[in-house]
Amino acid sequence: MLHSHFFDSVANQPEQPALWVDERFYSYREIETRARRLSARLARFAASHDTGRCLLFAHRSVDAYVGILGILDAGMAYVPLNPKMPAARIAAIIRQSGAPLMLVDEACAASLDEVLSLVDDPPRILRFDAGAHDSRPSSTALHMQKRRAACDVAYILFTSGSTGAPKGVPITHANADAYVKGQLQIVDKVRDARYMQLCELSFDPSVHDMFVCWANGGCLYVPENVDPVGNAAFVQTHRITHWSSVPSVAGIMQQMRKLTPGAFPSIRVSMFGGEPLPRSLAQAWMRATPNGRLLHMYGPTEATIACTCFEVTPEFLEDPQHTVIPLGRGLPGVELMIVDAALEPVDAGQTGELLIAGPQLADGYLSPDDPGNSRFITMTYPGMSAHRWYRSSDAARQTSRHGFVFQGRLDTQVKIRGNRLELEEVEHVVQMSSQAASCAVVPWPLDEVGRPTGLVAFVTNPEIESALVLRACRLRLPVYAMPQRIVVIDAFPLTVNGKIDRKALVAYCARGEVAA
Repeated sequence: MLHSHFFDSVANQPEQPALWVDERFYSYREIETRARRLSARLARFAASHDTGRCLLFAHRSVDAYVGILGILDAGMAYVPLNPKMPAARIAAIIRQSGAPLMLVDEACAASLDEVLSLVDDPPRILRFDAGAHDSRPSSTALHMQKRRAACDVAYILFTSGSTGAPKGVPITHANADAYVKGQLQIVDKVRDARYMQLCELSFDPSVHDMFVCWANGGCLYVPENVDPVGNAAFVQTHRITHWSSVPSVAGIMQQMRKLTPGAFPSIRVSMFGGEPLPRSLAQAWMRATPNGRLLHMYGPTEATIACTCFEVTPEFLEDPQHTVIPLGRGLPGVELMIVDAALEPVDAGQTGELLIAGPQLADGYLSPDDPGNSRFITMTYPGMSAHRWYRSSDAARQTSRHGFVFQGRLDTQVKIRGNRLELEEVEHVVQMSSQAASCAVVPWPLDEVGRPTGLVAFVTNPEIESALVLRACRLRLPVYAMPQRIVVIDAFPLTVNGKIDRKALVAYCARGEVAA
């Protein structure tokens, strides 16, 4: 079970620090005591309501981490809600989750009324109370745990959806446990490990930060503010040993001249994922972390955090042709295939769609009617043991030296600062807000390696007020999915098949006809 990685470390080192948050340390025993007490409260509710899901509406406080462990220990799956998201999006996730219970911390209580006003059948609210912070052992909690199986869901994360609504991805204990154990095989244990968590709990790398850290008996450090400029000082002050982030975070640090040679001698392992890692950034990071390994990870939420790994070496970076870091090879147990449009294997070195299989693969989306479930397919390939695969919609090719190499997307899904989103979701919101007959959103501008850093929306309604449309988007979309500009266009360029020519729209942006 996923949470067993934490509780096993409690048994081995109860007095060691497990968490640093809100400017103080919490030992493994202290977090365990709080989590077990909360587990007892949750288990009583779950037993009487026959529920397996609990929403977690909390900032990155000690309550949030106790909440995750308590929910799991009570035999339930946690559904994290990002307090930084618009109320409408949080409400949409609450409705789709079907969870009858929501655990709320004090910081989120103020915005609770606004969120619940948008939900017809709101869940029951449970607050973190004084009892949850009692450090005395709870004799009841140990007897209230519901027996669970590895095939049960551990958590549900919501990703961008093409219909304007986020879609849930249930990840089982078996999926998550396979990932954690795979990480323990590729990264050696570090004495007094100090992991730093930069992402929100609704972003799946948070699962890596928490449970790989605790499986290693390390301490998870949670900065109050995620500030790329302040990150450097935080790493140095707390002697962080394990770093994990999207490349964009390190890119801003590089721009602010924080990646000076030898800046972070304490770091032993760095992991980047969520978007392409440019060669120039990898070089700067390796110079700043002279005592560490640099790993590039890849994987969709549907395959549990990451499913491939490539270790970057100075020798690899010496070749100027290596402008972007490869995806590498599959983690232990993961199988990968490159296929054509007919799902047939392509010839060696040819580009096609990347298929993913193995114990980390989710069973499907939360809604059985979600059209995305068609991306989970059953196929048998020579030399492969898997029969069930996920169509990633990522184009890739396989090389003998470096494993798999990313070649772009095959659909309208993009990543902005490491956050996955469907362009169709943004288009849906823009079109509803502008009443435009047609709408298209394209990624622009692009950075030095062709990675999108923003969005531009094109519409065909000349009477719209761009400021009002942007305001409506701000209420329904996360910050990273906000268009930077609304551009009115007389008619859309079309492809020979009569579809909107998105490449032509990007070309307009590139020629300066649309300001970045």
